[in-house]
Amino acid sequence: MVNLMRAVRAVLWSFIGLGGRRADAERRTEQVGVLPLIGVALVTVLLLIAGLLALAHFAAGT
Repeated sequence: MVNLMRAVRAVLWSFIGLGGRRADAERRTEQVGVLPLIGVALVTVLLLIAGLLALAHFAAGT
C-alpha cells in the first residue's frame, strides 16, 4: 500500500511538472519501480479523460 501511494504521489507531481531534480525522480523510480509507475500513470490518464468527457457531456446538456 505504501508503494502504491508513493507511485500515485510521484505520478501526480510529474503531471503538474513539479517532479523536482532528476536525481529525486530517479530515486523515486528506484523505490517504487517502473511498472507500477506506468500502471498508475495509465489509470490516472484514463480517469482524466473520462472526467473531461463527462464535463463536456454535462456542459453540452445532452
